[in-house]
Parts: sequence; C-alpha cells; structure tokens
Amino acid sequence: MAVTYHEIVVKGNGKLLKGFVRGYQVGRAIEGGLYYCADHPIDTRHLKDLLTLHGDHIHLICRARVRDGFVAAIEQAADLEFELVLDVVVAGTSFEFEFDTYSRDVASEIKKLLETLSTGLELVAYDPKETIDAKARGTELYSPVHEYRLRGRGKVAGDFEQLLSFHATLATNTFVEAGDISIEHE
Repeated sequence: MAVTYHEIVVKGNGKLLKGFVRGYQVGRAIEGGLYYCADHPIDTRHLKDLLTLHGDHIHLICRARVRDGFVAAIEQAADLEFELVLDVVVAGTSFEFEFDTYSRDVASEIKKLLETLSTGLELVAYDPKETIDAKARGTELYSPVHEYRLRGRGKVAGDFEQLLSFHATLATNTFVEAGDISIEHE
C-alpha cells in the first residue's frame, strides 16, 4: 500500500515554527513522517508560489497519518500567528542525477546503487554511456584519452521517504551530481 504525503505551507516565524514542529514530534512521539523542507534537498520554489506567496512561508512534507493532528495543532496555536496557506496531496516525488567517471571501481559502485533500488523507487529515463578504448592505457588524470569512461543521467521517482534516503546515499558519491527533489501535486 502506497504512503500518501501532503505538502503543507505555513506562514509565520520560521524559527518559531521549527521549534513548534519539533515539539509536536516529541510530544506525540512521532518518528519521521514530518519533514521541514529547508533541512533537505527539496525544491519548493513552485512558480505559483513565486507569484503569490510573500513573507515567511515554511514548507513541510508530512505523511497523511500525521497530517490531521498537525494541521489541528497549527490551527489551535492561534496565539503563535501561524497561518495554513497550502495543504495539498503530493502526487509524486523525483530527482534527476548525472555522473561521469573514468574509474571502473567508481562506475561499479554507481551501477550497483542504481541496480538495487528499494521497493517503491523506480529508475526513469536512465541513459548510461560506457566507453572502453583499448588503445588508451591506464587512468591518467590529465590524459586527453582514457581507457574507460562511464557517464550518464537519469531520474529516480517514487515514495518520498525512500527517495530522500536514496538521494542522500547517491549524493555521497563525489562523481554523482544529484539534483533537488521535485514535488508534484495532484
């Protein structure tokens, strides 16, 4: 069964809201399920936001099972002057990546990561290009020709929390450039 997520935007003091969110999580003994977007590589700059939102707007992603209680808590905290600006179901999440390496060992690591995606994630539009030049010998950093090269690009899509974890793993490889996570609404 797929997990449903909501993107919630709250207008108000950012530092106060961050403390409020953490207090809510601790008070309700919630592990995960509520993510402060500024703490993660999540693209929250939607075009309509740029045109309509002014002032401090804090973006959060939360699981549907956490949403009702959290929204009620925001509404009950009227004295903190929080305003719920947006509450929409997330239709999908994804991020694009690209890589380029002349090392067979690094290429093997990248291939292994991309071949062993967890359930709930899928590789979309993956375009790897592996080149082997038998005339070139060894790996020379400043050589105009290399014996081996793997480069490619693609997109990973799926469950938000699994995607967030996989993004962090992929981004630890210095030969991989992982873009921010994009959020699509229904």
